[in-house]
Amino acid sequence: MNRQRLAIALIVVVLGLVAACGAEEQAVPTATPEAQSRSVPKIEAQTQALMLRLASAEVDLVTGMNRIFVTGVTSPDATLSVNGRLVLTDPDGNFSVGLDLSEARNPLVIEVVATSIARETEALVRPVIFLDGPGSSGVFGNVISVTPSKLELRTGSGPVTLSIDAGTTVAIHGWESPSVSDIAQGAPVAVMTEGSRAVSVLAVVGRPVRTRHFTGIVTGSDPADASGPGSLTLRDGSGLQITAITTDTLKEAPIGEVVTVVLEQDLATGSLTATAIDRALAGAERLYQALALNKMIDSSQASANMTALRWRLAEHGVRNLSMLVNGQPYDGWQDAMAKADEAYTRLFSEHHIGAPSADVTGLVTSIATSMDATSSAMLITVQPASGQAVMVKMSDTTPVALFGERIKSGQLDLASRITVRYAISGNRANRVTVMAGNTLSNDSSAQLAARAGRGEVQGTLMDVRATASFISILDQATGQPISLHTVGQAPRASVYRNGAPADLDSSMEGSNVFARFDPASHRLLELESLPPLRDEELVSGVVHSFIPKFADGNLTIRTTDGRFRSFTHHAGTAIRRDGLRVSIQDVRLGDLVRPNTRVRTADGSGGQAGEIVVLSLKAPEPGLFTGIIRGVTGGFGGEVRITVSNIWLDLISLKINSGTAISQEGRTLGAQDLAVGQKVALASYDPVTLEAVVLALDRPRDSSRASR
Repeated sequence: MNRQRLAIALIVVVLGLVAACGAEEQAVPTATPEAQSRSVPKIEAQTQALMLRLASAEVDLVTGMNRIFVTGVTSPDATLSVNGRLVLTDPDGNFSVGLDLSEARNPLVIEVVATSIARETEALVRPVIFLDGPGSSGVFGNVISVTPSKLELRTGSGPVTLSIDAGTTVAIHGWESPSVSDIAQGAPVAVMTEGSRAVSVLAVVGRPVRTRHFTGIVTGSDPADASGPGSLTLRDGSGLQITAITTDTLKEAPIGEVVTVVLEQDLATGSLTATAIDRALAGAERLYQALALNKMIDSSQASANMTALRWRLAEHGVRNLSMLVNGQPYDGWQDAMAKADEAYTRLFSEHHIGAPSADVTGLVTSIATSMDATSSAMLITVQPASGQAVMVKMSDTTPVALFGERIKSGQLDLASRITVRYAISGNRANRVTVMAGNTLSNDSSAQLAARAGRGEVQGTLMDVRATASFISILDQATGQPISLHTVGQAPRASVYRNGAPADLDSSMEGSNVFARFDPASHRLLELESLPPLRDEELVSGVVHSFIPKFADGNLTIRTTDGRFRSFTHHAGTAIRRDGLRVSIQDVRLGDLVRPNTRVRTADGSGGQAGEIVVLSLKAPEPGLFTGIIRGVTGGFGGEVRITVSNIWLDLISLKINSGTAISQEGRTLGAQDLAVGQKVALASYDPVTLEAVVLALDRPRDSSRASR
């Protein structure tokens, strides 16, 4: 044993001497040193589209802490807010912000909103339950059934039943004092419990409800002082205008510049507060810093990021400059324009993006050819729907596209509707796109596309009985059955099987069907059974632009997810509106495209317009809106427009004309009587033109100073 110990000791000594000698040798440079690998810094993947990813808080988080951190990554140029608080990112788009329970309702809803000046929006909603005692716990689930004394939930671990009493608190957005019976069946909820008793119940809404962002030109700013709050007025390129109150935490905004403001609404008073401002040029600088960071890294991810970030920076400049150029001139507009042009020129030159450019969409009002015999240049004047006319220079080499095909610039006519991208310096056109006939405005197009699925259901047909007055359809989206009445008021529902008129009988049970129904009465209006699709897909949305004559890509649909897709209709296209066959001449802008519309793509690449096999339409119903007037503006030709927000802070701009019936508790008013802060009990409007037909105002209420 002693010999073994001695041998081990000698080995340790020898190894130590060898290591020491080796270390001394490594300190002396050799003629051919070995290459040492360097670790590549970790960077986040960036995309051309606005992105938002959360690392924490986790989904369905229950915590015993009274403070949590919201962390994640977004696009560097994004304006980011967490529960109405502006959060700035690092050059890689990472962010982190702490939230305390002390100032929040429990359970707490975390609303993370990211927007860009290009009107992109990404939002995430995460409920969190804070445990406030040793006997408390939390549960997330969907409501199976609810009574004043009992709440049954479907959770990931199975059904849970909780008791409810007078001490249970209930929260639903938009309700001043809701009860648990007001929570709809199937609604997702977060519940804090003590044993089998529900202490607090929160109905979770899948979209932000307390805050939103608004991007526009600052047209008025009045800072807060000792006498009261200030005000801030912004207007965007589509005609929306808002006026919000400000506090002493928000300094005076730069008049004439493009900014994004974080807005919060007080549902009890109707007041709208601007909590923070993010200047557009600050977002451009963040993109520049992100490009500089990725430029220093030699990796495939950094190269991909550089491509995406260059594109975002170029489009950022286009959107900012377009709003400044195309908007009505305000105080400070020229200084803001010069500052923006100078900033983008510097940022673009360092990353080889090109000259700053802007877009203008409108009608061609004049075409003048150059007087120089050696030049083929033309001067085109484009008049947008609102704002100033823009004169651009074109040549024979300027790319001009119609239906995706190249045409000559000389084929442009007066009254053509075009979109031109042009360099700010010299107003030289970079590219021109000729619009396909009349086109809906972006506002009305977005409003209508969202309605395409209302009163529609797709699923499996069940319970078809000759003696019954209803049918049942197992909704494919929710997995829940929907009962629809089949008898009642005329006309009878239209029924189709494989495209041909048919009778509704038990032989259709088990088939895949589309149904259109009245959402108020659940009366069946149209039913269609379809065989499995082959080389076809379904689309829904709104007819955004349309030409009745044959041409490739002669109909553009704005789909419910916001995309614009062009298709070709021809003599063989089957067209129906409200269950009746119609001709191509009966299609109108603003028609809602039902989800049983079938299209066939031209090829796998998607490079050409697809073909419409069946175009199923329904006429849009008049639009209805309630809320508060946030802005009143005078347009060209004496037109008056109002911007109204609802409890969700959705914004809509309505046109007021001589035909609009304006009243307040039976008293007739005029457009001159409209003001910011008035409550709209009901607005009825044409969803295509956005012209208000009826505008009924609530009684005046006392309000704090919203503007000065």
